[in-house]
Amino acid sequence: MLWLCIQFPKLPLEVLTRAQRDGTQAHAQAVVEQQLIVDANRTAAERGVETGLTIATACALCADLQLLQRDTQREEQQLQQLAQWGYSFTPVVSPQAAGSVDAGDVHFACLYLELSGCLKASGGLKPLLQQLHRELRQMRISAFMGLGHSPSAARMLSLLPEHRQWLKETQTPPSPQQWRQWISFSPSKLLDCDNKTIAKLYACGIKRVSQLLAIPLSEVGSRFGRGFVEYLARLNGTRHDPVPSYQPPPEFHSELFFPSPLDNSEQLLFPAARLVRELCQQLQRRQLYSHQLRWKLDFGQQGCKVFSVEVSRPMLDPQRLIALTKLQLERIQLEQPIQAVSLTCDQLLPLEQNQLDDDLFGKNTQVQRSHQLLDKLKARLGHQALSGVTLKESYLPEQAWASADTLVLQSNHSKKGHQLQPINAPRPTWLLPRPDKLQSREHKLFYRGEIRLLQGPERIDGYWWQHGRHGRDYYLARGEEGGLYWVFQDLTSEDWYLHGVYG
Repeated sequence: MLWLCIQFPKLPLEVLTRAQRDGTQAHAQAVVEQQLIVDANRTAAERGVETGLTIATACALCADLQLLQRDTQREEQQLQQLAQWGYSFTPVVSPQAAGSVDAGDVHFACLYLELSGCLKASGGLKPLLQQLHRELRQMRISAFMGLGHSPSAARMLSLLPEHRQWLKETQTPPSPQQWRQWISFSPSKLLDCDNKTIAKLYACGIKRVSQLLAIPLSEVGSRFGRGFVEYLARLNGTRHDPVPSYQPPPEFHSELFFPSPLDNSEQLLFPAARLVRELCQQLQRRQLYSHQLRWKLDFGQQGCKVFSVEVSRPMLDPQRLIALTKLQLERIQLEQPIQAVSLTCDQLLPLEQNQLDDDLFGKNTQVQRSHQLLDKLKARLGHQALSGVTLKESYLPEQAWASADTLVLQSNHSKKGHQLQPINAPRPTWLLPRPDKLQSREHKLFYRGEIRLLQGPERIDGYWWQHGRHGRDYYLARGEEGGLYWVFQDLTSEDWYLHGVYG
């Protein structure tokens, strides 16, 4: 097996600052927890602020240091989002959260990916690693990687600078002999154990893993315990190294936090576009889609505002989704500064081939344009401003349709199952809510003057088992002013009625 360990050393800082543009990174910022510095950006580090310092010492070194409280919940959410991103490359993914705050312990949040089953689809090891690095940079997530035959080996080698440099240049995975050499070459301080064990190793003069492996396991067990021996076996690959398997939820969620709250909706376009691109990348790889994008604007203690962007058919083009989101943002009046923005898709559905808008010259082009127009109208005017018409199973014209909440367009080739087919007969564009009785004198019909029958009859007879017979003979008629009418004679009462007007 081929395991890749991706470690995220700056995750406590980046979950709070990755929404910022490059120009705002010049401010010195640091993340604090339990009165200690957990992480600091480059500007703060250049002025002496580093992990483990107290807040008083850090502020003495950097007077204008911006302190951000660590948010472990946001870190966990971001790690789950990164796990969904990793799942779009390989089905074997395992996220591991960061350890507790300890100045001497290097234990970052990380992600394990098993790559042996996806190298061919990705074009090989080097193209896959390049794509992983590129997309992490786009997400503003710092990471370093290690490759190993087990998760434990991959994690330790990810901390070895020589291995990371080799990983940037290699074209193929290393052989088992090369892995053993990398592990033997590694310093003992990179082993995944507590600081007390590391100090004990150095006290015994064991500074390299090769020195440790040269000692009989019985002596290692007597000095460091059975758990340490089992860890070495997993590191060497002589014992199975299980990690919990990750199963992505049937939804998408990603959030960006603003250390300096935003006070107008135009500033939201840049972070919103980043979230949409992350969504589309995952949907394309996993062959999924969603009909609704739910945005949440978090005002902190002042509450939040939620709005949705709906699409009529599967859409994986980020530019179109960003344009629809922009139309929605233009309608929003912000009364409070925005502390965070999140994008959620509550339901992800499997994408079928005939649902894609990829027919460039076929009959579906006009349908695509119609869907795009509907989506823009809903984004600009609101969902409640649009309504449509749907067919019902009834022969009576006034009961053969009903008002729908929204407009639905379908191309002919996408219809499945039982579909109601409209009657292939001339029908008026305006149907009266209730038939209007006509005057009849000397076998002539009158409605704003005399009207003459032109075409018919068309017999419609339905619901004879309910409330008596509903038989009607419909005719096309013309009035004195040239208007065309749709009239019928009731077969039971023999009265005449006007039911529709042609445009």
